[in-house]
Amino acid sequence: MLSKILIAPFVIGALVFLYLAWEVHAGYSIYMVPCVAGFMLVYLLSPQIDWWWFKYYPPKLHVALRHLINTQLPFYQNLAVGDKERFRTRMALYMHANDFTAQGMDDMPLDLKGVIAATVVQLTFGLEDFLLNKFEHIIVYPHPFPSPQFPDKWHISEIYEEDGVLMFSAGHLMKGFFQPHQYFHIGLYEYARVFRRCHPDASWPAFGADGWKKLELVSGMPHESIVKYIGLPEVDPVAVAVAHFFVFQERFKAVMPQEYGRISTILNTERAVGG
Repeated sequence: MLSKILIAPFVIGALVFLYLAWEVHAGYSIYMVPCVAGFMLVYLLSPQIDWWWFKYYPPKLHVALRHLINTQLPFYQNLAVGDKERFRTRMALYMHANDFTAQGMDDMPLDLKGVIAATVVQLTFGLEDFLLNKFEHIIVYPHPFPSPQFPDKWHISEIYEEDGVLMFSAGHLMKGFFQPHQYFHIGLYEYARVFRRCHPDASWPAFGADGWKKLELVSGMPHESIVKYIGLPEVDPVAVAVAHFFVFQERFKAVMPQEYGRISTILNTERAVGG
């Protein structure tokens, strides 16, 4: 990364003048000051420097993740060639820009990071803001978990807005990605909730009791089963609708055409929505 390249001369300079001050004359120590100052400046600005660099020279997506989305993600498969490259670039940038933490696991598996990145890029693909940078911390557990917000509830996903955190149960997240017609896609659901907080002025359709019935017609997933599956007392119907919008596209359009049109407009998905 560019920041490491820029830091190197300051480190070398500081070491050289330290050696000269020790072996030749103490007066050389004064020249360490600009070296240390330069090092600190570049270090503090390294996220911005690296992001600027990646915007012009974007990182390549790992070949294993290219295979993953090429074989497992219909949204990506249906994109034009140029849009596929843009999708891969956004995935790589998202993985670079955010903090991934594995709880109860030795490290964060690459495919798990890739599934998370692919999910948010799919959701925001029609928009300029694909980072949703109010939420930069992703914590993944190997199984359902309690949390400070819900200490008595073992649940599979959550967002904590005050700290900009998303939390997932790895197994349930992967099931939703690989088998979204059988298992509710908690990745799309939670990122839809994040999107709503990052774009509070968006005019979403309303979903009352009748809306839940229609969402069940779209997906075959009753309201109560989604609540039980996630493990929390309430779920966001708009975020559920967004998840179904991507997973059950044609059925959603047939059952709820007005709501489909509103969500499509907000997310600007007309140019590319996978089937």
